[in-house]
Amino acid sequence: MQVLAPPSAPETTALPKVQAYDLPLQDLAQVAQTSGLQWVNSDAAKIAEVQAAIAAEAKPVHVPRERPPVAASTEAPLVLVETKRDLGTMPLPFETPLV
Repeated sequence: MQVLAPPSAPETTALPKVQAYDLPLQDLAQVAQTSGLQWVNSDAAKIAEVQAAIAAEAKPVHVPRERPPVAASTEAPLVLVETKRDLGTMPLPFETPLV
């Protein structure tokens, strides 16, 4: 009989850092123009202004959720509660004559 070793925790490897990439806007504009289109791009100064405003915003403070206190359990024996009704003795609405 072969004894199997317990599975080990998966190894975490760091992902490579993503490099910034600048689009060659002149080349893209030229491709669009040869296709009969016009290249439209956002204003770089406005983009930088918005990115700076986003970076300057304060990060929201993490407020952990308060857990309710754990209910204390008693060591008393459990009590069986019967919830089943005897429907044979119960008058039902469709059985009663209308007046």
